[in-house]
Amino acid sequence: MGTNGITKRWVPMLISCLLCGGAWGENIVFPDDAGVINLKTAYGAKADGVTDDTAALQKAVDENKGKNRTLYFPNGTYLVSGSVGIFGGKPHSSDRFLTLQGQSETAVIVKLKDNCAGFSDPAKPKTILSVYKGQGTGDVMHSYVRNLTVDAGSGNPGAVGLVFMSNNVGAMDHVTIRSTDPKGAGKIGLDLSQEQNGPCFIKRVTVTGFDTGIQTGGNFALVLEHITLKNQNVVGFNNTARTTMRDLTSVNRVTAVKNDRNDFLALIEANLTGGAADAPAITSSNPRIYLRDIKQSGYAGVVKDPSGKIVGGDSLDEWYFGKGQALFPVEIASLRLPIEETPDVPWQTDLTQWARVEPDSDAEEIQKVVDDAAKQGKTTLYFPHGTRYRITKPVRIHGPINRIIGMSSLVDVADLYEEFKKGPAVFTFEDLSSDALVVERFFLLGGWKCPAHVTMFANKSGKTIVLKDLGVAGRTKQADPGGRWFIEDVSPSRTSTLAIGKGERLWARQFNPESPKAEMIDVDGGQLWVLGLKTEGRATHLRARNQAKAEIVGGVSYQSWGNQPLDPPMVVIVDSDVSVNFGFYHYKTPFSVIVEETVNNVTRTLRRDDLKDYYLPLYRAGGKPK
Repeated sequence: MGTNGITKRWVPMLISCLLCGGAWGENIVFPDDAGVINLKTAYGAKADGVTDDTAALQKAVDENKGKNRTLYFPNGTYLVSGSVGIFGGKPHSSDRFLTLQGQSETAVIVKLKDNCAGFSDPAKPKTILSVYKGQGTGDVMHSYVRNLTVDAGSGNPGAVGLVFMSNNVGAMDHVTIRSTDPKGAGKIGLDLSQEQNGPCFIKRVTVTGFDTGIQTGGNFALVLEHITLKNQNVVGFNNTARTTMRDLTSVNRVTAVKNDRNDFLALIEANLTGGAADAPAITSSNPRIYLRDIKQSGYAGVVKDPSGKIVGGDSLDEWYFGKGQALFPVEIASLRLPIEETPDVPWQTDLTQWARVEPDSDAEEIQKVVDDAAKQGKTTLYFPHGTRYRITKPVRIHGPINRIIGMSSLVDVADLYEEFKKGPAVFTFEDLSSDALVVERFFLLGGWKCPAHVTMFANKSGKTIVLKDLGVAGRTKQADPGGRWFIEDVSPSRTSTLAIGKGERLWARQFNPESPKAEMIDVDGGQLWVLGLKTEGRATHLRARNQAKAEIVGGVSYQSWGNQPLDPPMVVIVDSDVSVNFGFYHYKTPFSVIVEETVNNVTRTLRRDDLKDYYLPLYRAGGKPK
């Protein structure tokens, strides 16, 4: 087929797609009874680009924050003349649990009026949209911003596009933040500098214009992936935080990445173009920096290190400032496991294909909904917001279902039958007809009293399972041979172990296990890749054994709990290939042993005292004893 044939074939499809959502297949819609708050129908927002919607949007925030509700923006332009969101937030209050969900990234626009009063002074910046701004806290959980655009307009040099904060779980996805000023006027595009921010996951975000594209600050841990920065006036990404990032595209004449303060940055896969011939693409006054697969053009080199030396010409394969570690003879280089993208399961826009789980349903009622959905060919199983569900026996997920969406609901697993103690999971996936199934948007699967021995998921289907934007109690999953798993923005509770068995492969982004006793991750002959692992507690973080392969790119071991009697090795490796890039932060007593590695029955240890500046730029396991 010639070029003209391709054009004739695709133009009608493109037009149709733009009309329904503004991007390929992007049309996020919900049933009326799902529990989302429609800002047009519930609060009278006009979204016509002419009417001032500031008061309507702020009223919606004030009346729904702290309730795990989703504020839904149908397509349109929401004109604002002031700040909207949570400001003056206080710890342990209702100033949290806010989800902002657009219908589509390109057709939902929150736009600041041009030359707007109060946004004219960069020395006194003012925020357009905020999910939390206030006192530092570690419990601003389940913040989400999805599928929308924030436009700072023209003539607003003091504007901050979006302030985002979340702890443990929380994410941004498919978000554009832009200045439409001819000179790109604006102070900051995405502001992540709120103290005690993270862990959270920032994905598929584009920032165009502003003095600074993205600004971080003192935090627990930030994970970013698929980030695009364009036409900043001062710096693209200004990092003063514990940050892990993959796939950064920067098109800038100014410095693409600046890494300061005494936290750390792990950055892999970046393409930094534009630049000035007399300056590097990246500057780092901070010695805690790890770079891999970085390309640049137009700059004097890739990175200016803390000593003032410019390293890398057009590219850097792998580089870090500091000393890599190995306990057995091996090349100290990252394992470079294959990286696979999390599958995007198509959003079901035909709402007749959504199957509703009634409020207060138990396991038998949930199973009946699943079975009926399979007979009717329905693809989306949804738990409406606003109630708890109770599961007292296993539920089998089968048929064409490819999305289970919790709408920020809580599912209790408390009154257990004896069969749970014998090993079956709460949800077992079998005989799925779709290639991938995603479970997402549950406030807490398992509930507050979920017993430690309960396992939440088992995959007997041979298909791909995606877990995202979840709080999980109990054990996350069974170690089922041969399965494929993807985890994004998941925080298991204090009794949870992520088990990966022989033949299994799992890719995780922003994984936040917390445990005082139970081992957090156990890779028994399987394969694990993690982008941004944040932990909490004194349990062993990772056990890799029986020819396992495991790679951790970036993260932080956060020791916040006192009075813990255990002091195990943080990482235990037995006859396996592992690479780890990691930082540490502790409140009281840190780990004594960072790595314990055994090869052919020979055991050696890497102690905390062996690390300079209490930072591990790279550890590599897999060598052989001499």
